[in-house]
Amino acid sequence: MKKVAVITGASKGLGKALSDVFRKNGYTVIGISRTHSENADMSIQADFSDSKGVEKAVEEINRRTDRIDVLINNAGVGLYESWEEMSMEDLRRLFEINFFSVVNLTKLLLPQIKKSRGSIINVSSVAGKLYVPYMGGYCASKYALNAFSDSLRAELIEDNVHVLNLIVGRINTGFSSRAMGSRKPPETPFGSTPEKFAEAVFKAYKNRKREIVFPRWYKYFIWLSKLFPGLYDRKAYEKWHY
Repeated sequence: MKKVAVITGASKGLGKALSDVFRKNGYTVIGISRTHSENADMSIQADFSDSKGVEKAVEEINRRTDRIDVLINNAGVGLYESWEEMSMEDLRRLFEINFFSVVNLTKLLLPQIKKSRGSIINVSSVAGKLYVPYMGGYCASKYALNAFSDSLRAELIEDNVHVLNLIVGRINTGFSSRAMGSRKPPETPFGSTPEKFAEAVFKAYKNRKREIVFPRWYKYFIWLSKLFPGLYDRKAYEKWHY
């Protein structure tokens, strides 16, 4: 019987590339997104901006299969705004999609994942390791996601469930164009492509890695920012005031 991978945000960008890689490797992919996912074997349309969307998706998954080997929490949204100007409505929506929906979906599907001794893969961000001015709300949601991944992994040791946390840098997906907020992010070069990212994720999944940083060079950027925090603050501020 084919293994089953559930992937959120599967209709475009990283989710689309992940769907392609897992299907290529013989998995049945259940894609969840707001629009129809052509790259999934089964497509479920759901909006994760409130808990009802998650519950609807889980009902549909349970109707179609009782087996889940991999859950990839990829759906997410950005927010470019200062803390002073940020609306609480946008911040709550951000956390609902980037954090609460991830926790909710994982909790609801955990019995099937524990049964298969499967994997939970959370798509986090370099912004969850490295704060960025005018992206504070987004950073906070990803810092929270990192803590969720690490503590969940420890709790599931005896269940032999694998938890992989993905620290993702800038990849050409059009993510910024779909973000909330009034700020426009500074121009920075893309670090890689969705296809290379998906291949790296599948390799890390097969090797049951705890965490990967992609592209790898972001590791050194994170390290330098912590070594020279004052310099980082100044340069990061200046980058947003070009």
